[in-house]
Amino acid sequence: MDKEDGHDPEQVVEVLPEPVRQRLIGLVGPHFDEQFQQLTTLTVTDDEVDESVEEMADEPARRLISIIAMDRVPARLERNLARKGIWHTNPDRDTQEVRWTTEDVVGSLTIDYTMGQLSVADMELVSWIMGRWTPASTQVRFYLRECASQMGVTWGGTRAAWLTEALRRIDRTRFTGRVWEEKSHKFLTRHFGVFDDVQIAERRESFDSPAVEPGEATVTVTLSTFMHEQLTGHHFVRLDWEVMRGKLKTPLGRRLYAFVESQKGWNNGTLYRISIDSKLAQTLGSRDTNLGRFRTKLRKAGEEIAKACPTYREISIRLGATKGSYVLTVLREAA
Repeated sequence: MDKEDGHDPEQVVEVLPEPVRQRLIGLVGPHFDEQFQQLTTLTVTDDEVDESVEEMADEPARRLISIIAMDRVPARLERNLARKGIWHTNPDRDTQEVRWTTEDVVGSLTIDYTMGQLSVADMELVSWIMGRWTPASTQVRFYLRECASQMGVTWGGTRAAWLTEALRRIDRTRFTGRVWEEKSHKFLTRHFGVFDDVQIAERRESFDSPAVEPGEATVTVTLSTFMHEQLTGHHFVRLDWEVMRGKLKTPLGRRLYAFVESQKGWNNGTLYRISIDSKLAQTLGSRDTNLGRFRTKLRKAGEEIAKACPTYREISIRLGATKGSYVLTVLREAA
């Protein structure tokens, strides 16, 4: 990493408090200083983790990688996941199996929920996992306690249950995409999910006994082939984790933030507009069928984002071109 980025690898160890440094030397080994400098240099390069990190770092040192990488890429969300009506601000969990289809000019996406609708918190979990993805592998590994910490929640047994249930719910949600290609006259149907496989490895004294140190359970998530292809092709949006999890307090604010971040807009990205209708409400995961009430909530969510993220000059509701219509207007600073 260059000094121009504000991170001089040679000075990283020096800024660590000495008690912390000595504790890390005890955990990692006598070559901590050298290894930590290598990790700092190799880990974050153009939003990718150098695959040689896995080869040169032992397990305790590898656990530092996510902390270092968080400085540059706190979260990613595949662009379709950010734009489509997949995540709900008030999910229906009473009805386990739900099918919903959204369409646009190029095709359709059918979502099959089998464990209830996915929530905005589920969206944040997916973006957190994708933020740790590297092009070298479809797999992402982490500890349950590490995930809870980055989600900003106090660790406890209920948190372990919530995370494992969320992973299961996301894994059980399936998609069917249908796209017609005008040039080739080809109609493509593809079935996929967010994950291909989720493994949770925990230590137990017997088959029926509770987990020993559930926070130390290791989770290995294998992203689906489609999601890996999309991320490799840079079809994702970067999200500021501090803004999404630290500053935005409402589910609609967080969902709207991911949505507008995924939109390129016009005038070099400084302007984006979209009609406020029932389709937008569904896309943003709102179950409110009263559009007047939804606009009020949307206005507050836009103000929340503009206050939390300096990139946004204004997110407001304006009158549309036709009588009785309204438009969500997003004004951003030039990149």
